[in-house]
Amino acid sequence: MTIERALILAAGRGVRMGPRGQKIPKGLIEVGGQALIARSLSLLARAGIRDALIVTGHLAGRYTEIQAPHGLKISFQFNPQYAERGSFESLRVGLDEVEPPFLLLESDIIYEPRALDAVVAARGGNIVLTSGPTGAGDEVYVWADGGESRLRNMSKARSAHADEPFGELVGILKVSDDLVRQLRRPGAETPGGDYESAIVAAASSVPIQCLRVDDLLWGEIDDEEMLESVERHLWPRLQQAR
Repeated sequence: MTIERALILAAGRGVRMGPRGQKIPKGLIEVGGQALIARSLSLLARAGIRDALIVTGHLAGRYTEIQAPHGLKISFQFNPQYAERGSFESLRVGLDEVEPPFLLLESDIIYEPRALDAVVAARGGNIVLTSGPTGAGDEVYVWADGGESRLRNMSKARSAHADEPFGELVGILKVSDDLVRQLRRPGAETPGGDYESAIVAAASSVPIQCLRVDDLLWGEIDDEEMLESVERHLWPRLQQAR
């Protein structure tokens, strides 16, 4: 399966970033002198992606600053309900504009190139990328069933299941047409309004495989403490992993 399209969710308000989040969307936070989303776009182009749609909301106009890397066309779609509804609404807005298969990414993550390489190369139409333990403090745990590692649940509560989680959610997925059909159906949005819960609900009808890269270098930036940790500990290692 050739993947040439990507959908990036970038509408969030970044409330936990405090004053910084009021001035700049999380995807434009810089690490090592480069915005998170700009780095993602460069890695997507390197992985063979040719078109990327960015769903914006909070401070949407700031994203016009982004320069598309060579070989990659970027476009934008505004989510007018970004302040009232959860991340599933941004996903829904994107689904109306992007044809599967595509890569689905969060805008506030930083990761090494092999994260995309692993997802693109993985067999199976729908893939959720996970890592080994990160100790980041705001983990989303992923549980899977069976020899095919089929997605069972995702939760920030480690105690949600008695068994060990399969891994930690990275925020990079491969999405195919059967999953898109489930996500587009009426009632696909779950009470919390987050895209992760909608993916889990769809997994009861559509096979979604969990893929784990145990030693993957990656991080998410939700608050100033996480940004400091990424800059101090993760970024030096990512530079060596180029």
